[in-house]
Amino acid sequence: AQANWAEVGVVEIKPINLSPASPMASELQRPKAERRRAARVALFCLAVFAALATLAKPLGSSFVSCLQTGVSASRSPAVSRRAEMEEPPADSELSDVGAYAGKKRRWLPKRERRGTLSYDRRELNEEAARFRPIIEPMLEKQMSLKEMTFALNRRGKELRHLLFKPREGLPVFTEHKVRRFLKRTKTEEQGRWNHLLRPEWLPPNAPGAAYPEQLKDAYAEVPPLAPWKGEA
Repeated sequence: AQANWAEVGVVEIKPINLSPASPMASELQRPKAERRRAARVALFCLAVFAALATLAKPLGSSFVSCLQTGVSASRSPAVSRRAEMEEPPADSELSDVGAYAGKKRRWLPKRERRGTLSYDRRELNEEAARFRPIIEPMLEKQMSLKEMTFALNRRGKELRHLLFKPREGLPVFTEHKVRRFLKRTKTEEQGRWNHLLRPEWLPPNAPGAAYPEQLKDAYAEVPPLAPWKGEA
């Protein structure tokens, strides 16, 4: 009669099936010659490393310097020349650089965004500053708005490139444009220059004329008198 394995107490041992993808199976499937060759290569590398370690102890720093010279000699001449030319900046140069230099701003202010009102105002203020040295001598001569516009149009071809958005045709300057130049220009002593314009119904440099308070009074030039010969 066949014996019952459960009653006898004998455990059946099943063979272990290794999947071909496991590292243990791949290592067992390799030929013996390849495994011996890999072991020899590993032993050779360990021997070379041990020999270098024993040589480095008595030589000390000289052995390390030799290795560094060998590495530097293996570099190309262009790389070594670039390394010699590049020097770190001095502390004084770094101190002059601002804290935010070289950093990209995440946003631009409105005065630098084309198409915004702040951008146009900034450009118009800069335009008035460019015409300031041209208009200042005209104010000293007490020129009216029409006279000033006429004088600027006589030089329209010369001054056209100074405008922010020049007109397409003629005239190059209008009375409204010149008045805006004067409103955007001011000084601490005189204020805005549009108050320094001479009224059109008053002549320039007229003695006794009812000029506004901002304008200077004019006086007639008295010719020199002959010396007095009579009695005192």
